[in-house]
Amino acid sequence: MITYNKYLAKLQHPVVALQFIQLARFSTLFLISIAFAKSNYTVNDIGLYEKFIYFAGALSFFWTNGLIQALLGQYHKLKSKNEQARYLFNNVILAATFSVLIFLIVLSFEKPLSLFFINNEAIPYKFIFLSYLLLSPLTYFIEYIYLLNNKLSSIYFYGIVSYFIQLLVIIVPAFILNDLVYSLEGLILITLLRLIWLFKTLLKYSIFSLSIYQIKHALKLARPLILGAFIAGSIPYVDGVIVAMHFDDSIFAIYRYGARELPISVLLASAFSNAMIPILNTSHNIIPGIKQLKRQALQLMHVLFPLSIVLMITSFYLFKYIFNPKFIDSAPIFNIMLLLVIPRMVFPQTILMAKAQNKYLLWASIIEFLTKLIFSFILLSYFSIKGIALATVIAFTIEKIILMFFVYKKDRLLPHHYTHMSWFIFYSLLTITTYICIEQIFPLKNF
Repeated sequence: MITYNKYLAKLQHPVVALQFIQLARFSTLFLISIAFAKSNYTVNDIGLYEKFIYFAGALSFFWTNGLIQALLGQYHKLKSKNEQARYLFNNVILAATFSVLIFLIVLSFEKPLSLFFINNEAIPYKFIFLSYLLLSPLTYFIEYIYLLNNKLSSIYFYGIVSYFIQLLVIIVPAFILNDLVYSLEGLILITLLRLIWLFKTLLKYSIFSLSIYQIKHALKLARPLILGAFIAGSIPYVDGVIVAMHFDDSIFAIYRYGARELPISVLLASAFSNAMIPILNTSHNIIPGIKQLKRQALQLMHVLFPLSIVLMITSFYLFKYIFNPKFIDSAPIFNIMLLLVIPRMVFPQTILMAKAQNKYLLWASIIEFLTKLIFSFILLSYFSIKGIALATVIAFTIEKIILMFFVYKKDRLLPHHYTHMSWFIFYSLLTITTYICIEQIFPLKNF
């Protein structure tokens, strides 16, 4: 009974709840990938679906992340519940404005955007795509509304129901109807259901009162975060552009399948970082919050480092038997992306966002982006498609080092204050050693 109660207590922590829904999101995408690989869809069909999701994400990820992170950093600083409720509503209105703006930009510049992002002259399934682009970004606010109102059980319920339905409406057509358009229509259906859920959630936890002042204030706080997210977060999309420029749809699908680790490490680490922002900025003394950040970051290390090592060892067999032999060439990309777990387990950005020192995130993101571009084209000529993945690891590591410097410069916090360095060094060396051994003992086909 004591163990059971301790387990329930852990589930009622905001970090765990947010990590759960991010893991549910990733697991659903992962299962869809497996189902598609086992279905009658061709590799080109799967590549087209990946381009669909990738294109929509490229146009919305930066401003949704920026607005949500700014909301997390400001919400609990407001004096009253009514003010918080109005601020929440106006943040969603601001997000809807961004969504409409992006929608109109795509309508106006369809051909150049389509050529740039997916190397197509026109958007495949244009009406479905535009509907998804307009509606889906707003639904990401649902779990954060629950988080800010400490309704953690609602996060679990929403995650289970929402992603189970998504799984069904997308993979069932792949086996019964054998036409990609029905899977895409299923994606629109679940988006509409989530939009209804968002509206009901806003009715309960917000006050529908438009405030230009609050919108301007939210935009001011979010602006550097949006720009930073656009620059740093665009790196996976830069990868996609480079791959689309140099390779065909089948290789694009292979690369995207190999880069699947990137979402899981991003989602879990991002969920942890986002959940810690309100904890750090509601503390009168930041030291207890820093200690909690250090303690729970170690718990995340104990999960993600061993998982990455196991996946690295088994990647060849995972791609051969869980997907199908056509995707074996994704394994080397997958193993390189697993190295990203090392810089992801340090969280200087969380401290900077909690203290509203957002401009430093922007500067670090600019350096990361430039590093990524330079190394991508250099390493592409030496290692082909694997060089693009290696450049991502190098650029992200440099960005984290820069952020650690800013945290020390502004807050006099060294890495050991918010990171268990002995465990971090041990896990990092073990991960790098495993990667080197895997590449030498089990060399996979180079592109």
